[in-house]
Amino acid sequence: MALLGMIRLVLASQPQWVTSGWALALLLVALILVFIQYRRVSSSETELYGIPKHSPIAETLFSLLVGVIGGVAGSLVLSLAGIGLVELPGTASALLFLWPVSVVLGAINPRFICFAYSATLISVVSLATGWPRVDVPSLVGLVGVIHMVEALLIWLSGASCATPMSINGQREEAVPGFRLQRYWPVPLIIPLFSISGTPPVAMPDWWPLLQPDPGLLTAGASFAWQLVPIVVTMGYSDLAIAAPPHSRVRQSARNLLIYAGVLLVLAVLATHFRPVVWVAALFCALGHEAMAVLSGRMQMLGVPYLRRPVRGVGVLDVLPGSPAALGGIKTGAVIATVDDLEVHSREDLHEALMSAQSFVRIMYRNGRQLEHCRMPRPPEGLLGLGVILLPEPGDEAMTKLGRPAFFRYSGLER
Repeated sequence: MALLGMIRLVLASQPQWVTSGWALALLLVALILVFIQYRRVSSSETELYGIPKHSPIAETLFSLLVGVIGGVAGSLVLSLAGIGLVELPGTASALLFLWPVSVVLGAINPRFICFAYSATLISVVSLATGWPRVDVPSLVGLVGVIHMVEALLIWLSGASCATPMSINGQREEAVPGFRLQRYWPVPLIIPLFSISGTPPVAMPDWWPLLQPDPGLLTAGASFAWQLVPIVVTMGYSDLAIAAPPHSRVRQSARNLLIYAGVLLVLAVLATHFRPVVWVAALFCALGHEAMAVLSGRMQMLGVPYLRRPVRGVGVLDVLPGSPAALGGIKTGAVIATVDDLEVHSREDLHEALMSAQSFVRIMYRNGRQLEHCRMPRPPEGLLGLGVILLPEPGDEAMTKLGRPAFFRYSGLER
């Protein structure tokens, strides 16, 4: 019955996002940060293809919708397990450190906006110097549950913002693939433990799962708790080269769940064995970065799932609203003929389109199925068709991997 009471309390606390001025302000800041990231994606696509594939406003609103779903799920897990933040007298809440540190790290690399990196930095400084005073196991446990939520968000929408591009391969040849980028503002309701206040619901003796460190209290004091709103900005950046975007997203979500599970185990152990707290604090960022590095290497060293066909012209992607998209041509399609003329290269396709009459008939294969479409001849030829073709021998990569730097294997540069 206590857990049912907690569920009702969490759901009843959701209106705090409207009634709490500071919570609403944090959510607006998160939305602005997410919009800026999508505007960068849109600008990159415009530079590559002339028009953006994704609208920053539409992607931001969609991310907010998915983020709210993930936020409700995460709020229930955090509250039922009793994983939250600890507020100590005479010191600021850890949340006030997490946010600015995450923003600064995100300016260095968008992937570093994740709380895993800021939590490690704050925890290590706290353990080494005693300032700021934070309960490290609770902070690490919070990051673990947040990444469970992120795994859900990646599974739900991680492949919906994929930018097609060719990337320099191991032998400097242009390799086709997609860059996956998603950012979410996630509103959460979490327990806040402090020395004042009356718990709104009586919970079982085992609750909370991560007991706040009693060493942080003065003699005779005890922790109370309340539910408070916080905002988490989550980011997902990945490559889909050796696997299609949807398959790659499922792999990433699975790996993230494993990482989050290990992090929670370390957080629980740290509450019983003090030396483990250092392992938990360091693994928070290092485990996350190792996962990103290994994931990027697997994609770069793997065989591309899209290969140039022996006959015909391979399609990497199509631009939204283009004649090709309206004609049913999709990623992985192979254009075989244009008005019964066989095409085997970019030049063949362009010349066939330019030599057509007012209408053009294109025969293509989506998988093993042979299909065709009829459309007005694009005046610009290949440029007006709206297809992004697989790279051909001698093509330069649209995007190159940045020079390997400390903890930066998967960083990309145009």
